[in-house]
Amino acid sequence: MEPKATSAGYRLMMPPTVEKSKSKSRFRPEQETVAVNGHFRASIEPMPLPPFPHAANARLDRSTLRRWLMLSLLVLATGLGGRPASAFQSDDDAAALERRIVRTFGSGNHEEALELVSLYLQNWPGTPHMLYNRACGLALLGRREASAAALLEAVEHGFRDFAAMRRDPDLASMRNHETFTSILEANRRIDRGTANRQFEAWQRRYGDDYHYETDTQHRLHFATGLDAKAHADMKQIIGRQADQLTKTLFKSPPLDWCFVVVPSKNHVKEVFQRVLDVADPARTPGVYLHGTRLLVTRDIGESLRHEFAHRMHWADMDLRGQRHPMWVQEGLASLYEEYVWNDDGTIKFVPNMRHNIARRQVQAGIALSWDKLFQLEPDQFLAGNARFYPQVRSMFEFLAALGLLEEWYEAYVATFDQDPGGGKAFEQVFGLPVDQVNQRWKSWVLDRGSIDDRVDYGDASIGISGIEAGDGVQVEQIIGRNARRAGLRRGDVITQVDEKPVRALGELMLAIAGRKIGETVQLEIRRRDQRLVIAVRLGALRGTVNER
Repeated sequence: MEPKATSAGYRLMMPPTVEKSKSKSRFRPEQETVAVNGHFRASIEPMPLPPFPHAANARLDRSTLRRWLMLSLLVLATGLGGRPASAFQSDDDAAALERRIVRTFGSGNHEEALELVSLYLQNWPGTPHMLYNRACGLALLGRREASAAALLEAVEHGFRDFAAMRRDPDLASMRNHETFTSILEANRRIDRGTANRQFEAWQRRYGDDYHYETDTQHRLHFATGLDAKAHADMKQIIGRQADQLTKTLFKSPPLDWCFVVVPSKNHVKEVFQRVLDVADPARTPGVYLHGTRLLVTRDIGESLRHEFAHRMHWADMDLRGQRHPMWVQEGLASLYEEYVWNDDGTIKFVPNMRHNIARRQVQAGIALSWDKLFQLEPDQFLAGNARFYPQVRSMFEFLAALGLLEEWYEAYVATFDQDPGGGKAFEQVFGLPVDQVNQRWKSWVLDRGSIDDRVDYGDASIGISGIEAGDGVQVEQIIGRNARRAGLRRGDVITQVDEKPVRALGELMLAIAGRKIGETVQLEIRRRDQRLVIAVRLGALRGTVNER
């Protein structure tokens, strides 16, 4: 999922499965995806492109070009480019060839590199990032018309990293070319159009089963299977988080539009399998697809906050022309999973279920050293997500606890070209070598102690087993007498515990963990169209425990 490896000024776009060059600047194409757990390809409503008369050396009429771009790019915005599988070569073969291309471009031998690019395209025709690479190589050789045609072909096949295109030094000779400027001008109209078409397609398919709304301030379309109150809660969560991130880390709001979906419980499996093509929907709580500006979440708690942080971070990366490594992307997103609002309107990040995992890693001496963490490739990071997500969240919580999160991010984006891994930014902020900062983090994690994040047998319990319901935890079974006596019913959805919102099983467990047997808690529940408050006396857990 990381596309640009820089060597000698040439930055090669690369797909997620390929081993990348260890060079200084890293980018990833917009047509790739970001997710908590999952891999995605499909769009909501794929549509065919209008035909385009390719002519490497022909000069196109500007008005015709603009009309074609307006139409075809807007169509492409509903789709997600991807590399088709070769019928006769493996991904390993593709990876080897791409590494060779990187080395060849890095050596400055652009003619040979283009021959290798052509070989790649013979075996994997229509690969968006490789078509873009061909355009860059042709531009470096001064073949402007051929480069323009290659750019159009890349866009036609799904290339959408226009921010990278705008800043790419390899395309410096193309800045005043009519094709280049027309593509970038067309992009300004794509962003709203992409979200609009997804929004409209969803309405056509699902109709009145969803609550639809548009937030022009934050450039968001919503389609949610929530009731009116939960929908309003979701909007408030997103709006406050967007404003906070704009004010603190990212300094400017997103320029593009995004489509936010909370599927109804009847459509969760269909959406994650058909729309997102997720291999394991049951283990994927949320997804943000930057290529199509689509955010899908099962719940409006930690998953929503996580994925929306991705949306904000990607918008900032686009503006800066940067693509941050996975540890930064997932660390920031995970950080925003759990926080509370202070009275002065600032955010305080608090431990969630990941904290104890990170602490146990430090205790056991198996936490990955920061210098190695900074060098992880995207596929390596995602393969070890159960290990790495807790650690990177803890690292960012460490920065926030010291009041250094904003300072670090500012230093990081300023030093990104020299050190995309992030070590230089840590050294700059702390005035210490990275290994010493690493040790400070370990001490902070240990000194903080563990949090009570479980409800074990014999602990205080509400007396229910539950499943996630989007806006809370749905009661699946009553297993405690006190819960039954209090009036809880199967199908009730618990949305608050003592006025603290609980939107997922993990949040419910954290709200109950540490409570004492005999305490009484006030539960806000949703029962069909009603909102009720029920007082439940906690008893000892003797039956099925809620598990994530």
